[in-house]
Amino acid sequence: MEWKRRPRRPGAIIVLTAAFVVASAAPAAAAARGAMADYELVFPVDGEVAYEDTFGAPRSGHTHEGQDIFAAKGTPVVAAADGTVRLVNWSRASPPSRDRCCSVVIDHDDGWQSRYLHLDNDRPGTDDGKGWGIADGIAPGVRVEAGVLIGAVGDSGNAEATRPHVHFELRAPDGAVTNPFAALRQAEAARDSLLGSTALVRRGASGPAVTRLQEILTDLGYEPGPIDGRFGPATGRAVVAFQEANDLDPDGIVGPASKEAMRDLLRPLPVLQRGDRGEDVETLQEMLAAEGFDPGPVDGIFGRLTLAAVTGYQQAMVLLVDGIVGPQTWGSLRMR
Repeated sequence: MEWKRRPRRPGAIIVLTAAFVVASAAPAAAAARGAMADYELVFPVDGEVAYEDTFGAPRSGHTHEGQDIFAAKGTPVVAAADGTVRLVNWSRASPPSRDRCCSVVIDHDDGWQSRYLHLDNDRPGTDDGKGWGIADGIAPGVRVEAGVLIGAVGDSGNAEATRPHVHFELRAPDGAVTNPFAALRQAEAARDSLLGSTALVRRGASGPAVTRLQEILTDLGYEPGPIDGRFGPATGRAVVAFQEANDLDPDGIVGPASKEAMRDLLRPLPVLQRGDRGEDVETLQEMLAAEGFDPGPVDGIFGRLTLAAVTGYQQAMVLLVDGIVGPQTWGSLRMR
């Protein structure tokens, strides 16, 4: 037996998010354990992934009740549907306890539930178990929209001996554990319908690729109008504005150059703090300087002056002033 629900399309979504949103009505019948779920969701990992159908595979003392989605450590994990955070680290405590890090459970608005296990518990560049792989503000009782950042891929819990991944579960309204493999494949295809394709997208087009385009433009601070999958005048104006802002030919046609610029802007960036070095630090310094916060030499070294620029920017933007450049600070810089 397959569980189904009727989807609706979202309005604007949040930075580093993708794809489609949730339905409102829950099915009335009962689901059998392991039934393949016919369920439209946002793909829960925002980056390059690898996975196959491992539902029911043997594990130590039990069988596998989800799908393992492998990705680089630190890759963003997002909510699969609109809902409310039920548990963090298997607890209703708020603020969340850091014990048993790191997992999140979300009750969907339509009665379904998704679970995200083995989120990152390491500090950047380490496997020390002293990190916190759950996004700022994600706590029991908090409402989330489909696609909002909830954490990062890791190897916490009993996954320390495996490649970094997210164990993703999808449970029906009656509590039955369903197999989310087909739903994940559908969501992945929808996510890649724009940036994973070589087709040109222009005024008059419609469908998933246009929906994805409108979501990306919204994420990046442009205004494509309703996210309805139809490339009309408002979407055309937003495309032109995006192209002009990124020194592209403002022809209103989304082709290879526009897609490459979008991929670059949506690329997940690492958490940075004082002492870090590299190209991402250099990118940070350039962005801070463009906003009028002097990071010192643009040399790829996160030193005293760069720290002062980061904290100054965070204070000015009413962000958490901790000198650490995580998803909120990156998102703010990218939106400006």
